[in-house]
Amino acid sequence: MYKILLVEDLEPLRQYARKVLTATLGEVEIIEAINGKEGLSKFEKEKPDMLILDIVMPEMTGTKLAKQIWANHPNTKILFWSQFHEESYVREIGKLLPDEAIHGYALKTESEEKLSHAIRSVLILDNPYIDPLVRTIQHSVKAKESILTQDEYSVLVSITLGLTDKAIADREHISVRGVQNRISSLSNKLVKSVDTHARESAGMEVLNTRSRIILEAFRQRHIYLDELEELEAEMIDWFARRYNFDWPIA
Repeated sequence: MYKILLVEDLEPLRQYARKVLTATLGEVEIIEAINGKEGLSKFEKEKPDMLILDIVMPEMTGTKLAKQIWANHPNTKILFWSQFHEESYVREIGKLLPDEAIHGYALKTESEEKLSHAIRSVLILDNPYIDPLVRTIQHSVKAKESILTQDEYSVLVSITLGLTDKAIADREHISVRGVQNRISSLSNKLVKSVDTHARESAGMEVLNTRSRIILEAFRQRHIYLDELEELEAEMIDWFARRYNFDWPIA
């Protein structure tokens, strides 16, 4: 008998999914959670055969839950079940997906047959299922995406949070020159045209470049506001440990 963890905050949709799961798998154990935080706790306790996740939920989103699970259990089968097919969601899942994972992305439609097919494909056949509409968007993303390295992405996060070059260098354990090289690389990848006309000072030019990088990163959806909230808390903890003070400073 299969054990499925269903993480969905709306009861009518949980009821719908239960109906499809039972019709598809027959005798099945369904464990339910209403957000990612509860889902993570139940995953660790129950070790299900597959997760069906909504993407947008309170407490912890489906993508954050998947990221935490895949960090320690990269072979876990996850079927994202969402009403969203915008490029931002497709891109976000593509960034966190481990190569080993068998996964799926099914859209919430009126078709029980589609969800049933997705469940069978991912759980029984070990074959990724991606809704055709989402697959089209994936191809579009790959065709135009300028892929950031992990180092570039880490520096992007830091400058978006407002850190100075020196603070970034301390955090990344590299030289200030190394930070500046990474910012230059980000500029080449993200910013189509940086105004090189004379500024009042070199500092103004640096500030202008950093601002353009940040704006372009948000425009291209390389980084998200909810992700920054989580990273900001991480940065506060890092500063507190680094400089041995309590936050906030009086």
